[in-house]
Amino acid sequence: MVDLDWQTKMVCSNMPPKSPKLSLLENKIPIPTLQIPLPQNDITAASSPVCAAYDNYLRLPDLRNLWAFNDFPGWANQPILKPALHGLEITFGFLATVLSDPRPYVNKREWTRRVESLATAQVQIIAMLCEDEEQNPETRGKAPVSDVNDFVNGQRRSYSEESLLPRLATWHRSRDVARRILATVECEMMRCTYTLGLGEANIAGKKVLRYDAVCRPSEIRSLETTPYDHVENYENKTVHAAQQIVECWTRAGRRLVERVVESVERRALEEAASECHAVERIWKLLAEVEDVHMMMDPEDFLRLKKELGMRRGGETVAFCFRSKEVVELARVCRDLRQKVPEILEVEVDPKGGPGMMEAAMKVYAEKTKGFEKVLVLQGMQAIEVAMKRFFFAYKQVVTVVMGSSEADGLTQIFLEPTYFPSLDAAKTFLSYYWENNHNMLLPC
Repeated sequence: MVDLDWQTKMVCSNMPPKSPKLSLLENKIPIPTLQIPLPQNDITAASSPVCAAYDNYLRLPDLRNLWAFNDFPGWANQPILKPALHGLEITFGFLATVLSDPRPYVNKREWTRRVESLATAQVQIIAMLCEDEEQNPETRGKAPVSDVNDFVNGQRRSYSEESLLPRLATWHRSRDVARRILATVECEMMRCTYTLGLGEANIAGKKVLRYDAVCRPSEIRSLETTPYDHVENYENKTVHAAQQIVECWTRAGRRLVERVVESVERRALEEAASECHAVERIWKLLAEVEDVHMMMDPEDFLRLKKELGMRRGGETVAFCFRSKEVVELARVCRDLRQKVPEILEVEVDPKGGPGMMEAAMKVYAEKTKGFEKVLVLQGMQAIEVAMKRFFFAYKQVVTVVMGSSEADGLTQIFLEPTYFPSLDAAKTFLSYYWENNHNMLLPC
């Protein structure tokens, strides 16, 4: 049995037991060197004219109008799943764009694999969100679904009539990849009480999401046009589709972070942990979406960059900061650190005392009494890792696609100190304690 009375064993003098540094000294244990947290740089968007031009290019005002519609007031997942489904539907159009590319010099096979991978990753996150919704007694059964028996009379199809995926499953160029995506939908939705209704087999005869009513695929396709359609450059279509997917998922991620905050405030920490891991997956998805720029033809893309006026008026801010949604998602993810005292149920010492670090050490050591706290804290730090990884990967992609001179302004984000210094200190001291305390009891 492990001796968890770590605080008593760490203190062997008359000093107060609140000083882990002194207790380490008394035990002749070397004190680990901790990095002093530096003031973090604010994450700011590009100038208003540049952001407005970006928004207009991607038809974001129209997309935001679709996100704002509250068609199903009793459905709590609507603000998250609607933009997520929009991103998935845009991916189906992206696939059609790739397979219709007339240029003989593009690697169409690898392009197809990349877009299929994007669709698979999105289906996995959507299935995760649907499953968590059905596991929660407060939200279970609120999704707009239709019973499969309603389609027996043949008056309506048992799957979406507007989505592009069922059509892709019948086109000779896209049949194989579309059917693999449908198989993914069938497998990933297996643990949920309903399915998406995109034409998947639905072997279990489960209820079907009213996909057309939620997603409005025909309206999404109407947003494929851009103010630069007169530009004779096929990469215009690929850039437009990729960035629209990014915008949809950053909106879904921001709504999820808001839900994390709400879950922490009502002490639903297991729910908060699951939501944190969904946000982590969204950051990983965003990195994968940006990776598709590596497949774009260098000369075509750089010519498009000039035609679109991407670098205007001496603007030096990183390209991803033209997206207000990306900037806002990064901010709210970083601000999750403010919920740590509430999770640990301690007050912040204005003098910088070790109270929060000691509370974190106790939570990590006594898992049986507060494992939910450990889960949500780990989830928050997983978000930090995924977010910094996104900006690091984005810098590399921009360097490769446009040259190193265009990759400025991102290093400060992934090189800045941890957002959770108290948790970092707690793990550092706890690690040194276990490594250097030779008197602890071993497991029986």
